[in-house]
Amino acid sequence: MDSSWAVQENVVIAFSFIGFVLVNIPLYWHLEAWNIGCIMYIFWSGSQCLIQFINAVVWRNNVINWAPVWCDITSRYMLAASVGIITASLLINRRLYHIANITTIHIDAKDRRRMIIIDVSIGLGLPILQVLVYWFIQGHRFDIFEGFGCFYAIPNTILSWFLCDIWPIVIGCVSAVYCTLTIRAFLRRRKQLRELVAANKNLNFNRYFRLMAIAVVEVCLTVPLGIYTMVQNATGYIYPWAGLANLHYQFSAVDQIPAILWRADPQVAGGLAFTQWSFIGTALVFFALFGLAAEARKHYHDAYVAVCSRVGVRTDFYTGLSSRLGMSSRLGLGRPWKSFVDSFSKSKSVIATPIVTIDTFIQKSRPDTIHSFSDRLSVSISLTDVGSAHSIKLASPASYSSTCVADSPTDEKSLSIRERCDAPLPSLPSVDLDPEFVLDISREAMERPLPDVPMSVRHSVDIV
Repeated sequence: MDSSWAVQENVVIAFSFIGFVLVNIPLYWHLEAWNIGCIMYIFWSGSQCLIQFINAVVWRNNVINWAPVWCDITSRYMLAASVGIITASLLINRRLYHIANITTIHIDAKDRRRMIIIDVSIGLGLPILQVLVYWFIQGHRFDIFEGFGCFYAIPNTILSWFLCDIWPIVIGCVSAVYCTLTIRAFLRRRKQLRELVAANKNLNFNRYFRLMAIAVVEVCLTVPLGIYTMVQNATGYIYPWAGLANLHYQFSAVDQIPAILWRADPQVAGGLAFTQWSFIGTALVFFALFGLAAEARKHYHDAYVAVCSRVGVRTDFYTGLSSRLGMSSRLGLGRPWKSFVDSFSKSKSVIATPIVTIDTFIQKSRPDTIHSFSDRLSVSISLTDVGSAHSIKLASPASYSSTCVADSPTDEKSLSIRERCDAPLPSLPSVDLDPEFVLDISREAMERPLPDVPMSVRHSVDIV
């Protein structure tokens, strides 16, 4: 296999998994706001990135039909996801339009429930409808492309133009109408919209503009690309329509196409690459708009603090340090170090002088010495005068032990024990030995009877 092709496969595999992880990060706060459009966008793009990652790994260097049922499901799911992402953009534009044209700030639970039901019906209904009509334009069971995985099989017929290719154009045009009306309403009713956004805790102007941005980007890309696909199919080879019996001839067949064949066709290679990177691109764009915002960073910080509190790690060190240095918590920048030192030196007489207590541990010696009665030394250092190391003084009177504060019988006994230990030992009496006396300490060998035990009857060897 070509090394460049292997690199392309690795890049697609890596970014498919990265897209799946990143697009699901903002899911929690969109669930809190019940933003069905963004939830559907995350669901369709994230799940398809995960399926794409699995397919690329399984069929990396082969075209073997490992999992026919999996391919039946994922080939249809790819069609549903391609329509589902466009439908999610439509839901976002529709919600922004209703926000810009709303007349009352407060919405009761009944209206909210009705809006959620309508959004869910649109977000799931159109993709499911696309899967249902897929049977009328399906040529055979599915295709397997090496390095890509399972793919739906739709011959280029006139019926497929109206049941498959035209969906992005129609949905994109409806979404563009909503987007245009939203911008016009926003320019007309800016003051009322500001009051509405201020009353809604789950929405602010930054999030509103980000929703509008992702909707506009989706519209600007969907409609032109849909028109380009229609033109390419109309100018290419068109399979003659002769009825469903002819189209479904050998319907259970599975085309297994190695990379050396489909890479030789620029149109097929470009179409597969565009399909892969379109799902990855939608996931990355969504994360760039919603996963790097200010409220997202606040959620990351809250999650970091929660995790650190669980494992027992302090998180207030850098916060306190930044506040003492006058650093900004948002950008990490603040006053210069020189101005901080000057302000600290000016306010030195006003600030209360701290007293720092340093605990020093002393190694224990023998149990019978006086050191065993004091194993810890407490020294208090006063920071009244900030200067050199020679200006640091002991704030407490010098004492040998922090535990012994007065004379006691224990101290007298300890001193007497120490005096007796320090006294020299008496000398031993001298003994005159006979120089001819020799002590033989060598042990004479003796015969010992063997123990009266039965001999082992095991003659086999165990091999484990």
